[in-house]
Amino acid sequence: MEHLKCDLKCLSRDILADIMARLDGSTLASAACTCSDLRGIARNQRLWKQLCNSTWPSTALDEAQHLISSSTDGFRRFYADSYPLISNDHKDANNYFPIQPTLISPSNFALFIDVYYREKCITSSALDGIPMYDDTTTGLMSWVLNCPFKVVPSDINDEDIEDGDDGHDFISLVGKADDRCNELKEGIRLSWVLLDKKRGKAGNLSSWKPLSVKKIWASNGDYILHFGCIIPVQERLQLPHNLAKCLIVARCNIEEKHGYLRSKEVSMHIEDTSGAYVNGGKSLIILNQALYCSRSNNRHAVKKGYIQFEGRKQEIIRKKKLEETMADWLCISFEVVILLILGYRILPIYYMVQ
Repeated sequence: MEHLKCDLKCLSRDILADIMARLDGSTLASAACTCSDLRGIARNQRLWKQLCNSTWPSTALDEAQHLISSSTDGFRRFYADSYPLISNDHKDANNYFPIQPTLISPSNFALFIDVYYREKCITSSALDGIPMYDDTTTGLMSWVLNCPFKVVPSDINDEDIEDGDDGHDFISLVGKADDRCNELKEGIRLSWVLLDKKRGKAGNLSSWKPLSVKKIWASNGDYILHFGCIIPVQERLQLPHNLAKCLIVARCNIEEKHGYLRSKEVSMHIEDTSGAYVNGGKSLIILNQALYCSRSNNRHAVKKGYIQFEGRKQEIIRKKKLEETMADWLCISFEVVILLILGYRILPIYYMVQ
């Protein structure tokens, strides 16, 4: 029996390039490891640029063209860094992370934000620099770096769009109102890619799928979706358990009558295991460290790390409440003792006067 052989050299380079342009990132990387011919084709930045543009439409925006270098494997590296999710597998962050600068400027970074419902992109945004300070006011920058950190990209805020608009961010969400939380949890995808423009290092701070979905009952059809990742940090930052949570909050609205889904706002901030916001200076260091964390394609492992973080957070909150309760009881006991002592001293004097 003859063994059939497939000789790639029988195919022209153009045909091979056309075939490889139809592959996803993982398959393209695997194909590049098979032989020198495919490896040479896979080095073509146009292939990786197409993959990046289809995976993150924000990278195809005009304002994003100068942010990702098209030379020296810019798009290939961007895809390799941003496609897997950030994992908190490293227990000893002090030995794992490279030497971090003491002061990091928000202008060193770029943000690429994409929100999907099912297979359709609802909204995309590319930001050159983290919008959190004003370069012209030194005092303001110092104040912002020391206050609670929160990023709200103005490009993502679509509250001014009127109902019935045929804009790209409107999607009809079928189903009963009670089932919409599950529908959002299964249908919404969010990517928040952070890029260090100087070093070309990138990382996806989101969990892709929502970690939790809640309806705001006091509002008219508003839902809150939580995405994010857990970042191991160095001891010098003095955070409980040497862990930080990058929490991305997306707020969307479902128009009850017709079931239209509209994105309203996306924001991001950093929390520690006590639930406190981390200030701007430390948050920038943590975000920079996130770019050097280990990555994983196992989304269940990423969610497990998030659940463990929340467990630690609840334990800290429980201990804090217990300490506050103990302190309250001690204060009450002290007041009772004072009253008894005063009563013991005052009552005999009162009877003597009588």
